[in-house]
Amino acid sequence: MQFYGQKPPIAEAYAQFPVPIARINPLSPEDARRGYETLKDPDNIKTYGERDKSYPSAVCFYRAPFLAETAAAVAAHIRPHLPFDIVETYWYARLYGTGDKLAIHVDRGACFVSVSLCFGYDFNELFPEGSAWALGALDQGTGGGQREITYNLKPGEGMLYPGCLAPHWRDVFLGKLCGQAFFHYVPDDPRVFGEFFNDQGTRAQE
Repeated sequence: MQFYGQKPPIAEAYAQFPVPIARINPLSPEDARRGYETLKDPDNIKTYGERDKSYPSAVCFYRAPFLAETAAAVAAHIRPHLPFDIVETYWYARLYGTGDKLAIHVDRGACFVSVSLCFGYDFNELFPEGSAWALGALDQGTGGGQREITYNLKPGEGMLYPGCLAPHWRDVFLGKLCGQAFFHYVPDDPRVFGEFFNDQGTRAQE
């Protein structure tokens, strides 16, 4: 696969602040199930949910307070994977529906360190119980080569990746619902990343 999109200028900082692409397990299956039920709660959808023109069947949650503790837990989980400390910028969750997909893209500067975390699925005949929606990323490597990495994420599992450097995507979702959350951080270096601390910019594509 080739990717011809424009990476943000901050992507040059990965030489100093490297971020791996890795499968992680920040939540237990039970904690993921509770998180999924929280996303699907009608009161939360009414209070915090938004529609997104890019995903007509989806409900989105930008900085929903019920995910604040999870964001902190994810940060604690990924710190051992990184050779630097991190600062939280924002989090974003989405309930995807049948037919949604994620076009290949890279993220803006506030997503320098990114985690995509699966909370759960509602299954159907095309997406039977035990299925998982694959998340792909293109590892740019250090020698100019490219390598596709794909993870079939089960509830509680996530992918850590360099959001501004590694193009990532998902093919069409065939299930009924998928609950996914995205947690974004930058290195704790205000000289380089201060503009992204407590990010209030527009929503990322996720």
